[in-house]
Amino acid sequence: VPFLTLSGYLHRREGKWEEGKRDFARAVDLDPRNINASNLLADTYVLLRQFDAAIAVANRSIAAGLNLPITHLRRELIRFAVSGDPEILSRALAQAPPDLDVGGGETPVRILLALIRKDYAEAARTLAASPRDTFQEVDFSFYYPRAWYEAIIARAAGDQKKAAAAFAAARKILVQRLETKPEDARTIAVLAQVDAGLGRKDQATAEARHAVELMPLSRDAYDGMLVLHGLAQVYTWTGESERAIERVRQLMNMPGYLTYGYLKVDPSWEPLRSDPRFQQFVASLAPK
Repeated sequence: VPFLTLSGYLHRREGKWEEGKRDFARAVDLDPRNINASNLLADTYVLLRQFDAAIAVANRSIAAGLNLPITHLRRELIRFAVSGDPEILSRALAQAPPDLDVGGGETPVRILLALIRKDYAEAARTLAASPRDTFQEVDFSFYYPRAWYEAIIARAAGDQKKAAAAFAAARKILVQRLETKPEDARTIAVLAQVDAGLGRKDQATAEARHAVELMPLSRDAYDGMLVLHGLAQVYTWTGESERAIERVRQLMNMPGYLTYGYLKVDPSWEPLRSDPRFQQFVASLAPK
């Protein structure tokens, strides 16, 4: 099983999605209770936007004995990604233990729900309740500093002064990481979003493009997609709507985590929501 999961992981990064899916499926067949293999298989279906298959993997895992709160929550996150219905998140989080935070991955989900509801006080309380300094989001391969979420919450609440201070604190942490690991595309892509949040448009755009040059899809289909997502966010946050929509269209035409549900309600795409071109594109993605 470890060999198959490693093989699938490598195939996925090479853009060989069907081969990766096949390896993970074999691993799950051999050991249905292997949570790593099940997660990777479900995740690959999500990346390919084969959501019914991803939910079926989660259901199979639960039936096989992985009847864990995290498995239930991740299954409901898939349903949310499809629909953009915040009530799905609300119900799932209500059923999960309040301290569930595997690798710091569930605090951002709780913050997202609060921000969708425009309950900024609840978003701040959620962040304050966690003892962690770093958190992971959908891809579980990058640690965002606490200051990143402080900035996102403050900006959404309209507190520009607090947002700027938090973005500056996040920037300092990311720059320190780059001293240890220079030219890390994922870090540079997030740094670019921080600079966009600080209003440094030219610098943010240059950094985001540099991240894409460092990690093209031809080199790594997985990280390449994630840094491209970062470029789309920079364009979104710096008022480059046409370029942002162009990148969003590109992202939706390739394997990735961006879905109709997130485009519909995730506050990070809010600057585009008044643009008729964005509205039309997102409406075209709605589940039939």
